[in-house]
Amino acid sequence: MRLSAILLIPMVWFHTIFTTIIIGAENISLGLVAARWATIGWRVYDILLLAFAFSHGITGLRQVLFDFATSTTARKALNILLLLFWLALSAVGMLGIIGGVAK
Repeated sequence: MRLSAILLIPMVWFHTIFTTIIIGAENISLGLVAARWATIGWRVYDILLLAFAFSHGITGLRQVLFDFATSTTARKALNILLLLFWLALSAVGMLGIIGGVAK
């Protein structure tokens, strides 16, 4: 969780500053997103940002759930379920980023 936070914080700040200050929130449109995602670099950046954010959130949820799950079997089951949940969320988000903007 510390590693994802170290990676996530600068990525989120860059994204926020770029989007709200440099571009301006009032100028954000589907065309702007399409232009950004026309380059592979922005798509990779957004996919990594999405994956790190989901990873950080799922890890925090795992820590909370482990307070209630005391048996080894329950913890193993929670680990598997949370991993599958993270993979599913990341896959849906990645598919949205890869094919989400029609040209």
